[in-house]
Amino acid sequence: MSKNNINIQKFRSFFPILKTKINNYPLVYFDNAATAQVPYQVIEAMNDYYAHYKSNVGRGIYTFAERTTAEYERARLEIAKFIGVDPQNIVFTSGATDSINLVAKSWAAYNLQRSDEIIISAVEHHSNFLPWQELASKLNLTLKIIPVTKQGNVDLDQFKAQLTSKTKLVAIVHSSNVVGGTNDVRLITQLAHQVGAAVLVDACQSIAHQKIDVEIIGSDFLVFSGHKLFGPTGIGVLYAKSERINQMRPTEFGGGMVFSVNFKNSEYRSFPKGFEAGTPNIAGAIGLAAAVKFIEREIDFKMLAEYETMLVNRMIQGLLKIPGIQLISFNPIHEQSAHAHLVTFVSNAYHAHDIAAYLDQYGIAVRAGHHCVQLYHQQCNINASVRCSFSGYNTIEEVDFVLEKLQTFLQTK
Repeated sequence: MSKNNINIQKFRSFFPILKTKINNYPLVYFDNAATAQVPYQVIEAMNDYYAHYKSNVGRGIYTFAERTTAEYERARLEIAKFIGVDPQNIVFTSGATDSINLVAKSWAAYNLQRSDEIIISAVEHHSNFLPWQELASKLNLTLKIIPVTKQGNVDLDQFKAQLTSKTKLVAIVHSSNVVGGTNDVRLITQLAHQVGAAVLVDACQSIAHQKIDVEIIGSDFLVFSGHKLFGPTGIGVLYAKSERINQMRPTEFGGGMVFSVNFKNSEYRSFPKGFEAGTPNIAGAIGLAAAVKFIEREIDFKMLAEYETMLVNRMIQGLLKIPGIQLISFNPIHEQSAHAHLVTFVSNAYHAHDIAAYLDQYGIAVRAGHHCVQLYHQQCNINASVRCSFSGYNTIEEVDFVLEKLQTFLQTK
């Protein structure tokens, strides 16, 4: 994958882990929806920090402490540019889960009241369900769950019907990590704003597969995790619109976020610094900025979408030839201009965990379980599924190898 042409072998060469062998088989990594692998540019950027200028941010006035602060803020700028926003509107967190919880604690808890409504969809990750379930319980709010179509998208007719003047927040996934469908979050945001509701977009699955422009989407909040974006673990981003920032209160207190301290009252710094108490994940932010630079240099999102969808179609065509396979994710073969990067399925002969364990013998890494979306699996009347999720470094040969092993295993019963 490159800006000018598809060169998969060149793209693969950036990722050291792809040279790994498992049980004497080359690694086939099909768990990108959980976490993507890291190019050497990210590793080098983080190692450079640890080896040559490790210090804290915003504290020391010696040379490499000032460099650390400058690199950390440069990372904020790079990531803000990547999603089309002002750097003063993004906070570094430990991940999307932390970002969503921060919105729940610092904004929703102070701006929602008894009988107000929160809307989510039936395919939300637990991280975009549990914080709202907890808050609804504490504040006596109403939590509404909108069903999804076979494509995994929010049923817009149901969504419109559930929107009321009491709706104060819509928290919605951009792309599902189970079904694979992508919501029209721009339209959802426009509809929600018509009734005065704020909108939070969970962009964890979409951020590495399509260009995100927050200004076009128009959402009040947007979250994503670095580790799904070819970056390190333990770093995430929360974008907040300026008018929402003015309604937020710090929820964690300590060094770095305070402006002045006295015995009676203390004054806190403004957003974003006032929401980054303590020592942040400096190396993580630097690594995430390196990942963003890597993407901007090496990836054409239009070509990536076409390539990943081709891999998905190849996988689906092979799976449908195996008796007893049921697709859980939507089939882009029947959808014009559809983009997909994952395939989720179940077998009527073997448990998902058994399938994953069998594939692991051949160096194949897939996800098996409910993928942190238990509610949707319950609705489908299954307890676990197998998920194969792709990135630009995966190949047709890998897909065919996995299908060969699945055919051998699933047709033996």
